[in-house]
Amino acid sequence: MREILYTPWEIEDCVMDTSEYFNQLYNTENEHEVIFAPILTGVVPFFNDVCKGLMFDPYVEYIGINSYQGTEQKEFNLYKMFDPKVIKDKTVWLFDDIADSGNTLNFLTSMLKQYGAKEVKSCVLIKKAHCAHPVDVCGFTMTEDHFIFGYGMDGVDGRGRALNTILYENNSIDNETVI
Repeated sequence: MREILYTPWEIEDCVMDTSEYFNQLYNTENEHEVIFAPILTGVVPFFNDVCKGLMFDPYVEYIGINSYQGTEQKEFNLYKMFDPKVIKDKTVWLFDDIADSGNTLNFLTSMLKQYGAKEVKSCVLIKKAHCAHPVDVCGFTMTEDHFIFGYGMDGVDGRGRALNTILYENNSIDNETVI
């Protein structure tokens, strides 16, 4: 059974809070000091929605990296990266859909620091409670270890990215909200 973990309204509140957080940090006078680096592909809806609420225009560069096949994490495959000269002495914000193990954020943080970033910070939509990597901005913290999908994140069958909710498969008998 598919069950709703986060509703569209909860996601919208999270997005607005995240936009406001960044508006407190940056403005048109210091926007040149920061680079936003969303990690493809699951974070795209969250990142786009956050950007709609910004009152400044950050430099944006997408990073493409694969590490999962289904639900298993494999070795990293970096398939899209920007010119390292762009980040020299800048604050880079990594945006990700979910911090599960934290391995992807850890890998990219280390790499970007080697490239000369002044600092690397992270903003994630969802952080699983067992994630050891520190996250600077987090929309939701999951206490249970469900495989989730929706709102940009695909399910094991590759579907679900276009949903406006975040769901999980519940194979238990009790049914609360069923889609």
